[in-house]
Amino acid sequence: MLKNNFNFELVTNVISGPYSIERVNEFLRKKKYKKIGLILDKNLCKNSKYIRNFLKTFKIKKILKKILYFDEIHEPTYQYLNQVVTELKEKKSDKFDCLIAIGGGSTIDHAKGIATLLTNQGNGLKYRGFPENLNPSIPLIAIPSTTGSGSELAYNAVFTDLKSKIKLGINTKNNYPILSILDPKIVVSSPKNVALNSGLGALVRSIDVMFNKKSSKISRIFSENSFKLLFNNLPKVLQKSDNLEYWSNMQWGAYLSVAALLNSSSSGPASAMSYYLSTNHNIPQGLGYAISGIYFFEKFHKKSFYEYSKLFDLIEKKPNKKNLSKKEKSEFVICSLIKILKYNKLTLKNDNISSNENKKIIEFMSKILTKVNSNNPVLLNKNDLKIVINKILEN
Repeated sequence: MLKNNFNFELVTNVISGPYSIERVNEFLRKKKYKKIGLILDKNLCKNSKYIRNFLKTFKIKKILKKILYFDEIHEPTYQYLNQVVTELKEKKSDKFDCLIAIGGGSTIDHAKGIATLLTNQGNGLKYRGFPENLNPSIPLIAIPSTTGSGSELAYNAVFTDLKSKIKLGINTKNNYPILSILDPKIVVSSPKNVALNSGLGALVRSIDVMFNKKSSKISRIFSENSFKLLFNNLPKVLQKSDNLEYWSNMQWGAYLSVAALLNSSSSGPASAMSYYLSTNHNIPQGLGYAISGIYFFEKFHKKSFYEYSKLFDLIEKKPNKKNLSKKEKSEFVICSLIKILKYNKLTLKNDNISSNENKKIIEFMSKILTKVNSNNPVLLNKNDLKIVINKILEN
């Protein structure tokens, strides 16, 4: 009898490759969609000539009924979502049979919220969490401009309540995009900090999920391939940002990391830590997750968890020494991750989080320690938490 019994779900339809965004017209024609709403990242449109040229040709099709620009600085909020949907519902002429979202994870999540609320009564807060018995959402096509969030694959949509500072999202399987387009021509112009934060966040996710107690043998296969693509291509896109093959590898690495996460039930303590940092200090989710994850991995290693050695053979540039011990291989992986932080000067030290706030974070993480330990490869105690959290905030 199999020891590892599990369910596995993957709802996906992907078009990939340079200029693949142009194939959206063919897809819309086959599906007979004729009233399109476009949710577009405002900064992306401003900075990407490739996207502006696509819009020019797309407008000629006369099926584009409205463009909604997402220009929020941080992750989408229920309040902003409610405002947009209210305006759309007041204009009865704005009826869509399909939505297209082009942008980062926040833009795509915002579009998912719009797709759900336009076909259901009430505001976004009514549907926070995991709502059931909903009317079908408006079909959504997701075209990501970053290589991190994986929102183009997931049914989750992250939203924060400005009043309570609680992030619950609108998470329904109605949110699954009917099509995802991974066009490296879109992400190739990503600013270095966006590429670094999103890519490193996805890389940490792949490791986090792989060594989670609730991972399955299939989710680990996705994690391994995700790690290999992200770890080996992240430095390449940072050094040679115009190489489309490297960027395509990054897109698929991020995609596979989310496929692994969706089928492992949960992630580690870095996820909770990044949640607190993003809702209370507006620290980008990818950055907070990356820094937190790496220092938690280091703590696990120091507590004699050497399974990171399994990642050693997936790394292209590594020591040519033979007969390295499991501990030495694991240490090389951890040191390589920390080196990425140090080399790129990724730190939360400049965010000036006060010592009093530091105590609040430790208190928050301590309250969920039992839950966190149920997923961790190694049990942490409160003193371990204190050490890691101080390191995250002070390095």
